[in-house]
Formats: sequence, structure tokens, C-alpha cells
Amino acid sequence: MMKSMSTRRSQSVWWQMWSGMRAYGVSITLIWAMCACTVLVVLAFAVPGTWSHIAFAGGAVVELLLSALTLRFLSRASVRGRLDV
Repeated sequence: MMKSMSTRRSQSVWWQMWSGMRAYGVSITLIWAMCACTVLVVLAFAVPGTWSHIAFAGGAVVELLLSALTLRFLSRASVRGRLDV
């Protein structure tokens, strides 16, 4: 009996490795975003000038919003089983 393409793909070691790496890539991306947000907050306080304060603080807020949206997307994808191997 012939296996379907999706069954062969899901049993492949390479496919399982690739699927498992998605969660690590997302985690690294979120950690990177939080570090960038921290640097932006520090720069908002350290750099002189009102417009610099506003620009760096605004960048930090945008970074936090994007991180929150990414976490929301990931939690929904995880509940749906899309991050399962």
C-alpha cells in the first residue's frame, strides 16, 4: 500500500527536525526583541534631546507591541497544534 505524501513527510527525520526548530527560532526572535526593547529604553534615558527621548521611547513601545502580538500568535498556533512535531 502506498503512503500519502503528508504521512511520509511527517515521519521523515528531517521534517521532524525542521518542525521542532520553529519553536526555537521563535524563542530566539522574542528574546532578541526584548533585548532590543531594553536597549531602546536605556537610550531613551541616556541620549540628550527631547526628540531623541520620544523616538527611542516610541521604538521601545512598538517593540513591546510587536512582541506581544507575536506571543499571542504563537499561543494560538500552539493551541491549534501547529507547532507540534
